[in-house]
Amino acid sequence: MKWPDAISIKQIALALVSGLLVLVSLVGGFAIYQTRAVTHSLEQHSQNAAQSELAAAVQGLLSRTEEQSVKLARWDETRQQLVLPEYYTYWRDQRLYESGILNSSHLRAALYTPSGMLLEPSPAEISMPARLPAGTPPHQNTSWLIDEAGAVALYYAFPVYSDEQRQTLLGHGLIRLDFMPALLRQNALHFTDIASVSLALKPGEMLATSDLFPRLRFSARPDPDQLRFQTILSRTLLALFVLLAAMALLGFVAYNRLLVRPLGRLSQFIDAMQHGRFSPNSSRSQSMRISELENIRRSLFDYQLQLRELHGSMEHQNREFHTQARQDTLTGCHNRRAYEEDWERFRQELKTAPQGVAFLLFDCDRFKTINDTYGHAKGDRVLSIIADALVMALRANDRLYRIGGDEFATFLSRTTPAQAKQVAQRCQSLIEAAGFADLGIIEPVGLSIGIAFCAADQLEQVNELPKQADIAMYTAKQPGRTRIALYGEDTERASQTLVASRETSALFQALASPGMIEMHYQAVHALPGRQVDYYEALARIRYHGKLIMPDAFLPVVSSRRLETEFDLAVLNQVDADLLSDQLPTGCGLSINLSAQSISRPEVVSQLLELSRHNARHPLMLEITETSLITQMAEVRTYLDLLRTVNYRIAMDDFGTGYSPLRYLVDLPVDVVKFDISLVNKLGEDNRAGQVVADFARMMSEVGYSLVAEGVETEAVLLKVESLGIAHAQGYLLGRPIPLAELAASFAAEGDAATCNA
Repeated sequence: MKWPDAISIKQIALALVSGLLVLVSLVGGFAIYQTRAVTHSLEQHSQNAAQSELAAAVQGLLSRTEEQSVKLARWDETRQQLVLPEYYTYWRDQRLYESGILNSSHLRAALYTPSGMLLEPSPAEISMPARLPAGTPPHQNTSWLIDEAGAVALYYAFPVYSDEQRQTLLGHGLIRLDFMPALLRQNALHFTDIASVSLALKPGEMLATSDLFPRLRFSARPDPDQLRFQTILSRTLLALFVLLAAMALLGFVAYNRLLVRPLGRLSQFIDAMQHGRFSPNSSRSQSMRISELENIRRSLFDYQLQLRELHGSMEHQNREFHTQARQDTLTGCHNRRAYEEDWERFRQELKTAPQGVAFLLFDCDRFKTINDTYGHAKGDRVLSIIADALVMALRANDRLYRIGGDEFATFLSRTTPAQAKQVAQRCQSLIEAAGFADLGIIEPVGLSIGIAFCAADQLEQVNELPKQADIAMYTAKQPGRTRIALYGEDTERASQTLVASRETSALFQALASPGMIEMHYQAVHALPGRQVDYYEALARIRYHGKLIMPDAFLPVVSSRRLETEFDLAVLNQVDADLLSDQLPTGCGLSINLSAQSISRPEVVSQLLELSRHNARHPLMLEITETSLITQMAEVRTYLDLLRTVNYRIAMDDFGTGYSPLRYLVDLPVDVVKFDISLVNKLGEDNRAGQVVADFARMMSEVGYSLVAEGVETEAVLLKVESLGIAHAQGYLLGRPIPLAELAASFAAEGDAATCNA
């Protein structure tokens, strides 16, 4: 079907009127549908009411029959007839009705022996059963209906006992009732059409009264109010439809007269305006004008005059929008969108003008710590200062791009590796001279810079420069580096660590596959007795049958920022080791956790779950890298919570890192582990050894329990004992061993296999 290129306003009006009529028809149809639904609902309501009242009538009839059976069973004359039935015929045909127990000609009664036989045959017109039906319970009331020659009879059988205590069964009574006349004779049937009530029974078929109602057929009486409602609603809908159709026709005429014609003239005015023949007074000769359309006509004329003025400023605004869309709002340097466009354009230029290219990637050291400690406002100010310093350090035509939160990048054209390093050193010098202390930031703010260079004759590798600079930047972040690394000279070992190395593959597989992390346990000895007090759990990775030690995979954990995932895997493995029951009851365990993990709720949740082992194996947490703790209040809250479930808290590697005394004061620490660098000083007879010794005595006096790590000589151990340090750990006393070997040693010791818990 081909649509016309344009349609007229009159056609639109006809379509609107037709649509209105269709809508009215749909509304009318919907109203009729709803009327039928309401009618059906009313009919269903009447049917339900009829059903309820008929059910009540049936129940009332059965209840009255039951009451009559109870009276008849308790009547002394009934018992007398079952014992001495000499006057049974008189009692049945006359006395029973004189007593008022049976008060209807539709009711008949008869008595039966305990075996269910009729005492005496009844007259032919009454036709009571000669015996009770087989299966009639001897000690319970039972009722049934039966079709007898087209008439439905209700039988109600009941036991008769010699006394109220129901000790001796004298026989049975049976009441017969013409069911349909008795049911329809009740005055409670207001909603039920009495003529429609019937019971579907076959000749001679018996039906238990419990199955009566589903077989009962009936209809509700028609409601005259409902019929009147349907008639009134139908007439109202018809009148409404006729009224709306007439209004639609009148509306079309008025629409054509008042709107279609003026709009046609307005269309002619617009055509004339396009050809330059339009005059603002050209429509005054018309006899009827609409003020709104006239305002539109004048506005179009004024708009044509303004278009020329606006067109002149559009190009200028577009240039401003282009600049703003490619500028970072915080630092003022170029954003990632500008970087991607410029880098793509620069790579295309290199194809026609080969030259040496250097890619520099900048990353702010410890920015997350600064941002979390001092707030986002000061963090944003730090980024602005860094960006200003970098722009000043770059060459005149170089651009600085902010490509991430605290990551910046630039690429230098027509340069050499030495010149790129000079630019990087100039960047670091300006950052060191920046006034971060004016912001109240006491931590040092520095940059790690990764440089990747591509010579003019190797431009096929230019696409690898961002990735190589990223590797170089992570190399620059490693301890002991100068914070500037050139890919190829400084990153051969780092690239093996950070990209597809054996350690990286082993780490990611270990995090994904439970069981690859293997815990080794090193004894911590109590002093001065040197007996084992507890064990420190140390992680190893079993990869292709070989062990990978922490000094190989922990740098990967740090560079990939997987501290939380790794610590969760370690906790799961410690849990599995404790569940294996290979450690005797009383042997405590010390578990290492990174400072980043202790502030993570999922790690704390796992520690709370692990605390169920505290009753058999006292647990201690060793917090490493305390200098990286940024959310001190939150960490303290978590540590206090863990202490309530009997964890002991230890500060590991004391003597290294940044401001350990601050964290020792602020955190709820029970145990302090002296780093091996401090312990080795104790073996020296100089001022450094004396300072460490005095410091150890002071900490012991204020209540900290001290552990000396890395004890490897007897002389150092004797010095540690003389200072009153509570525990010692090191290769002199025992190396870390797998759990299986530790369990085997306990098994060999037998009853002596206990810890000094």
